[in-house]
Amino acid sequence: MNKNEWLDIVLIAGFAQGGFLSFVLWKKESNNKKAVNYLTAAIALVAFLLLGRATFQPMFVQRFAEIIMLPDVILFLLGPLIYFFVLSLFRQTLPPTPARYLHYLPAFIHVAIVNTVVGLNLKGIWSFMSREVMYWSMFGIEAAGIISFTVYMVLSYREYLKYKDAYHEKFAVSFSGNLLYYFFIFSFSITACWTVGFIYNYTLPVPTYVAYYIVWSLLCILVYFLAYQVYNYPSILQLPDIEKDTKGEQPILESIDRNQLEKLLAYMEEEKPYLDQELRLDRLAELMNMPRYELSKLINQGTGNTYFDFVNRYRVNEYIALRESPKYDHLNILELAFQSGFNSKSAFNRAFRKHTGQSPTDFFMEKPEKTDQKTSHFAKRGDA
Repeated sequence: MNKNEWLDIVLIAGFAQGGFLSFVLWKKESNNKKAVNYLTAAIALVAFLLLGRATFQPMFVQRFAEIIMLPDVILFLLGPLIYFFVLSLFRQTLPPTPARYLHYLPAFIHVAIVNTVVGLNLKGIWSFMSREVMYWSMFGIEAAGIISFTVYMVLSYREYLKYKDAYHEKFAVSFSGNLLYYFFIFSFSITACWTVGFIYNYTLPVPTYVAYYIVWSLLCILVYFLAYQVYNYPSILQLPDIEKDTKGEQPILESIDRNQLEKLLAYMEEEKPYLDQELRLDRLAELMNMPRYELSKLINQGTGNTYFDFVNRYRVNEYIALRESPKYDHLNILELAFQSGFNSKSAFNRAFRKHTGQSPTDFFMEKPEKTDQKTSHFAKRGDA
């Protein structure tokens, strides 16, 4: 069995997985349906592209010349769809409707003009384009597709980095969208292989498509990767709206119930719910048998902290207590951080520095009596 036949099997498998994943996403209930819809459309197009490549035969070129390049429109649609998916996933405002349609203009031009003109000349119905001009036109279409996809992937990656930084600044917990990093690794790898293959073909009198086998294989792997992530980590499609959450935690209204505040502080000290690494405001409100808004107001106005700063104060205090206890001398810094309720080293370091003004190393390098005094003062501030 030659490589093409093996590749066709891989492509058919990728098409089947992509079609199934598109259907699952289409039927999936989500609090961010807009992002899911864009992802569904992108995966469905990739699945169609895989099927088209697997079923392609050289005899189709002359027989169906007027439509043979029609699937190339996907090259101009994938970039905008992925970009809009990323914007929607991170709860960013999409371009207004008229401007949004401009992102699809290259795809429209390809369908309405390029595919029709080159295809009809290729079939012989029109004859004002020479074979050489048609050949270079096809190279131009592919080059434009590469540029379009690369630009949108760079824009999407920038949005990912901006959201990730804002997420860490706001929540000081591990970023649940880190899996997207591998999506971008796959996507940029595909683009790199595609570009290398394109440039290499440009230098040859007769094109060869060895590099494109890698591109098609990576596309199939990407589909399976997305399927695995969506099945096993559905929270990746439900990232929080950072701006909305921030505004929602800052209401300054009527005076708070001091008894409720004392009850909250006592619960935090005695039950230590902050040791749950995934503790969210909704969950703490449920444990306290309080509405989310009331608990948020109680924390904001009663302690002067946002929810995550409030919880992380307890976690930092817990870490200090564990670190100073001989019982836990056998644990390293990261193990102590995990035991204190943090779920990543970076989240722990940010929270510790934010609430003590020092790194953990500098904090514990001070002489014991100063450390004890500082710990006592810190604990007092956390209970304010």
